[in-house]
Amino acid sequence: MSIAFKLQNLYTLVYTIGLKNIKVKYKNSVLGFMWSMLHPLAYLVIFVFVFSQAFGTIERYPLYALIGLVFWTYFNNSMNQIIQSIINNGSIIKTIALPNILFPLSAAFAEFVTLLLSLIPFVGLMLFFGLNLSAVSLLIIPAILVFGIFTFGVGTFLATFNVFFRDVGILWNTLAPALFYFTPIAYLSNLIPEKYLVFVKLNPLYHFMVLFRDILFYNQMPSANTLFITCSLATVMFVLGLFVFNRYKRGFVSNL
Repeated sequence: MSIAFKLQNLYTLVYTIGLKNIKVKYKNSVLGFMWSMLHPLAYLVIFVFVFSQAFGTIERYPLYALIGLVFWTYFNNSMNQIIQSIINNGSIIKTIALPNILFPLSAAFAEFVTLLLSLIPFVGLMLFFGLNLSAVSLLIIPAILVFGIFTFGVGTFLATFNVFFRDVGILWNTLAPALFYFTPIAYLSNLIPEKYLVFVKLNPLYHFMVLFRDILFYNQMPSANTLFITCSLATVMFVLGLFVFNRYKRGFVSNL
């Protein structure tokens, strides 16, 4: 069986299971897909009414906050789904000979599709809040792809250990809210004292927020430093995630 044929089969399975995940997620829900928009919008309303006065120096503050919220929501939802993807499909893994990587890939694909669909109304809202479109705006496409690769790598890394230690999933749910506020989503990073800024920059999401805002908020080409850091983070986490997954996948069945 050729590699091309195997990849084609894997793509078909990822596509099929990914779409099924989306349907199951919103099944019997009155608002359905609209729920993917309400979460960031609810936070946006809070930020605008509570923080807009405190951060009055930020022009077009609703746009600034919305950019951060959209991509944080995608990251957080993806992590939740990918981390649990192996455990949630344990019965299938134990009974059907399918590539185990299929399940985190399908979870990542489902959330990526949800992000792309939600961007359609969100871009309209961003335009209302002052988004200026230009040729630079097209860079958001590769930026999202790089962020998706990074997210998949981190999620797969944690999903692997979550099979052996269920504490990983619980720990993520505990730390995610702290990570949210540790990431410059509602505030400018220059408001952080210089002596603490170095710790904030250790947060990978900081650099992705800079990337997205350079493109969509400041309408400028991201710096070479930002491009290098984000691409490096995506590459390292993607390789590390797959390496750890392949290293320990033989122990999945006995721990599910």
